[in-house]
Amino acid sequence: MNGYGFRQVARMEWIKLSSVRSTWWLTVATVLSMAATGVGVGLGYRSHTPVATTAQILNNSLSGALLAQLFLGVLGVLLVTGEYGTGQIRSTFAAVPRRRTVLSAKAAVCGGAALTVGMAGTFAGYLGGQLAIRGTAIPTASLGDPAVLRAVLLTGGYLAATALIGVGIGALVRHSGAAIGMLFGLMFVPTIVVGLFGEHGVAVGRFMPLLMLLNSVAVLSPGSGLFTGWVSVLLMCGYAAVAILCGGILLRSRDA
Repeated sequence: MNGYGFRQVARMEWIKLSSVRSTWWLTVATVLSMAATGVGVGLGYRSHTPVATTAQILNNSLSGALLAQLFLGVLGVLLVTGEYGTGQIRSTFAAVPRRRTVLSAKAAVCGGAALTVGMAGTFAGYLGGQLAIRGTAIPTASLGDPAVLRAVLLTGGYLAATALIGVGIGALVRHSGAAIGMLFGLMFVPTIVVGLFGEHGVAVGRFMPLLMLLNSVAVLSPGSGLFTGWVSVLLMCGYAAVAILCGGILLRSRDA
């Protein structure tokens, strides 16, 4: 039983992930929230005066990621904490004593699934907004425009990174409620605090997930003083790597 390689462990983790009902609920919620936001934005702008711009439609159509990031973050958390809650983690570590291999497999499976779902969600948000403005004078946002395609793709990447942060937090905390609360706090509270300082907080705020999402990643043009969308997503991946690394260190030193 100790001879499981990474691919075998990853296959087992995929079976666990896909067999849990919450996975499918969170997946559907992610795509629907993005699509509903896109449609709602498009319908809202149909009678808007003056006529909305391409940037307004696209930026707001992708804002459903604000909620979707929590769904996928929770997915990452539950992939780890769910086993602690049921006690199944003991069987997992008995079968695969190399705990870091288990965590790496969870991260790989969750990251791949979240990237797929995140991309589906962002394209659903984009299409929902575009379909809702058909027949109006509002200019469309074509995926042939590199800036539009970049915003859509990077938003999906951002969502996948959020799920990986959830995996790391889950490994650190091991309790579902506490880990979800920490995830929520880390995603929203720092941005709110920085917002109290207005423009003076941008130098620090550009490192905050929520500000990066709404003003750098899911937009045609990043706000003044902020990182580019690519840099912001790379930062999110860095946060995920740190969270998973710290979780792996504690995972190895603590009892199951």
